[in-house]
Amino acid sequence: SKDLTVCHYRNRVKMSQRRGGSQKEPAVAVEEETVPFGETLDPPKGSLSMDRNDLENPPSAPLPVGSLSLDARYEAESRELRTKQWKEGHFAAGMTPSTWTEEYQKWREHPRQQCLNLDDTEGAPCGCCSAVVCGLLGAGRVGNMAVLKQSTEWAEEEAEDENGDVKVRRFTRPRLDIVVGPYWPMLMMVTYPLILGVSFATLVSAIPGKPLILVVIWGSCTIGLIYSLAMTAFRDPGILARQNDAPDETWRWSDRAHSYRPRGAWFDPDTGVIVEDFDHTCPWTGTAIGKKNLKSFHCFVALVFVCLVLDIVLLTGGAL
Repeated sequence: SKDLTVCHYRNRVKMSQRRGGSQKEPAVAVEEETVPFGETLDPPKGSLSMDRNDLENPPSAPLPVGSLSLDARYEAESRELRTKQWKEGHFAAGMTPSTWTEEYQKWREHPRQQCLNLDDTEGAPCGCCSAVVCGLLGAGRVGNMAVLKQSTEWAEEEAEDENGDVKVRRFTRPRLDIVVGPYWPMLMMVTYPLILGVSFATLVSAIPGKPLILVVIWGSCTIGLIYSLAMTAFRDPGILARQNDAPDETWRWSDRAHSYRPRGAWFDPDTGVIVEDFDHTCPWTGTAIGKKNLKSFHCFVALVFVCLVLDIVLLTGGAL
């Protein structure tokens, strides 16, 4: 055949070159074979054979494209809606589930994963308790804070118009009347039981028969302790309203809350909000300590010391 003739000719050329012969040899004319167009579209015969691995492991059927696209579209729309609600919220809070019902669904569907993510900065402390109890109570949510009562109030703001004149604009804004922090289980199961238990034991066993002035002092301090704790734990600590524009150069941008914050205000990862004049997060009171509950917190700490001394002296029978 022609292919064999060409191969034989090439071998003779190579052997002659090795022996030192001349490289100039008469060229052999090779005619091109005309291949039909239909055969060029067919794959080679060797490619039609299947390997044993292909027979044992056939290619898996592709997943339905429609279901994947619907799931991906649903996730994208849900994420976009959550992001929109987060950015349009009145308070400067982190991006969390908008309701405690959604938080409960996360714990119900993936309990093990939620338990493993307890140290995650985006997770809510005591999130399981808050998801169940706050969901049953129908409490609102701002960050990781549970809103038990909310109202609206009128506010005034000065703004310049197009002509440069200063005008006062009145508008309504939400007000948090009763709100608890993420550590409210410790407040309700540890702090209050300790205070009430020791006070009740002192009232029953040590107060009877004591002078009236001592009873009045002890009772005033105990009531003040319980009241100051309530004013610290159930009050808005000073959650900052969302600021999309910086009023002056001292304000700094917070990515986690998507808002500007003034000097002294910080984003608290435990409560999930920006707190004005943020001091710290107190697990004993269950909430953050900031601008609006700092004074009551100082009263609470002072009365804890006073009541502790009085209870120890009365219960041990010491003389005053």
